[in-house]
Parts: sequence; C-alpha cells; structure tokens
Amino acid sequence: MNETGGDEQQRLWTPWRMRYVGGERRPTPPGMSIFSAIAADPSHDVENFVLHRGARAFVVMNLYPYNTGHCMVVPYRQVAALDALDTGEMIEIGLLLPWLTRVLQTPLRCDGLNLGLNLGAVAGAGVAEHLHWHVVPRWQGDANFMPIVARTTVMPELLPDTYAKLRTTMAQDPAPMLGILATPPVPQAGGVIFHGDRIALRRARDGALVFPKGHVEAGESLEDAVIREAMEETGLAARVVAPLGTHLFPFKGKMRHVTWFLMEMTAETDDFAAHLGTDTFLFSPAEADSKLAHDESRALLRRAIATRERRTED
Repeated sequence: MNETGGDEQQRLWTPWRMRYVGGERRPTPPGMSIFSAIAADPSHDVENFVLHRGARAFVVMNLYPYNTGHCMVVPYRQVAALDALDTGEMIEIGLLLPWLTRVLQTPLRCDGLNLGLNLGAVAGAGVAEHLHWHVVPRWQGDANFMPIVARTTVMPELLPDTYAKLRTTMAQDPAPMLGILATPPVPQAGGVIFHGDRIALRRARDGALVFPKGHVEAGESLEDAVIREAMEETGLAARVVAPLGTHLFPFKGKMRHVTWFLMEMTAETDDFAAHLGTDTFLFSPAEADSKLAHDESRALLRRAIATRERRTED
C-alpha cells in the first residue's frame, strides 16, 4: 500500500520483514563486536547466516540487507583501521571478494554488484569497531534507493532461502586458498589471569611478555585446556570467568587459532614460586598494558578489564 500526502514521506508496507527488523539484537560482551561474537560461536553458524569460514576471515549474510543476497566479508580479528590488517588477512580477504561476487551471481542472476568498505561511523559504518566489506547484488530497476528515501527495503526472498541457495553454490565452487591459508588452524586456548588486582604475564622464548596460552589436546575442552596451560606455564590455579573472543595468526608455517578467556586465580601451586620472577610476572593493569609486546594483546587486555568491571558491577 502506498501512502502520500503533503510533506509526508512515502511508505511501502512490508509487514513480513518484522521478524528481521523487530528482532532483538544479541548482546555481546563489553568491547566485543557482533562480528567477534559470531566468529567465536561456530555452533550457531546457520542461525547467524555464516556462509563460509576461512583461516583469517569469514563470510556472513547481512541480517538487515540493502538487497537480496547482501553479504559481508569480515576478518576474525577485531580491528577498526585498514592499515591494522596484516598481510595474511589482506590476502585472504582479497581472494574472498572476487570469489563471493561469482558465488552471488550464479544463483541470484544479478546484473551487477556494489562492493564497499565504510571506515568509521561518520562514513556509514554500522559496526565501526570491526572492519567489514559489503557485497550487494544489484538488478536493473531494483529499489536499492529506498533505504535512503523511505528507510524501507523490499525483499522478494526470505534470508534462509537465499542462504540455502548460496551454501549450495559454495559447495560446488569452493573458496580459494593460498599456501598457509589452506592448512587447518591449530586450536589453542589462552587466558588473561587476574591475581587479585594484578595480571599474570609470561616471558616467551623470544623475550616478549605475553599472556599464557597453549595447544588444545585431543578430547580436551577449551576451558580445560586454558586451565591446564595456566597452571603449567605460571604455576597458578585459575578458573574461567568469561570468553574474550578469538585470534588467528601465522607462526612457523601454520595458522594458530587462539580462544581467549578472562580468568581469576584461585590458588598458588607449589610451582608458582619457581615461576615468579623467572618466566612469570605480576603487573598492575597499567604496567601490563605498557609491557605487552603486541597491539592485539593490549586490545585483549582492555577487553578483559572492561569485562571484569562489568561483571563486578552486575
């Protein structure tokens, strides 16, 4: 139904879309974007409309699309600046974008596509803290202007139907991989451990100060792995408090996929005294921030502090 009159805007009623527009947005931990939450939860890929998981980036459909088949290519790592991406991330994203345009054109038979990256909220980024590329199919005569003119989008097909089509096409046309990206990531678990108001860091073999982490053994849960690694590497018994997201990075020819947790020390084991001052150190949050070797670690620390403060307030 069209409705016009005087200076009032035109409206095209599409009540069947209320299941998407009116749905509650899922809450995320402090400092964690919606994309980071999706990346850390592969068990709900179908509900989240995740189409593809690569080594360093993934493809997900937009829950609030500009047009049918609107997808996004997103790095797992939560960064806001383009120059914060490393070479491996740029390579994989560069491979995924042309592949995704081909995947979209096959079942949807679109006449063209818009590809876009919005840097910053002022530039139109809805999730400014986490870079993502938009890939939007276009057809001759489509109503793509309507989100701007009337804040309404008309969708001829439900998201699950489009999702099923695209997954089928992807199964027949697998995503490109290159070198290290084709190797399954090695699962690891790591922890930001609070010892009272101080934070435990360990000295890596190269001398850098880092958070304790290590490989997940066969049949071991991520939580059990991080508890074991914390005790082995620092001599601290600690409990898992909350998840803090994931991080993928290359090391010695293989990708590492680390799942991070906020942890609280529960006891000092007999080995703690031997570790303290040798390969394990306790710092205030401000000291830890200045001594951590990597930007990713400093961002993780700030996320852990924010999560801890919020849980204390609750």
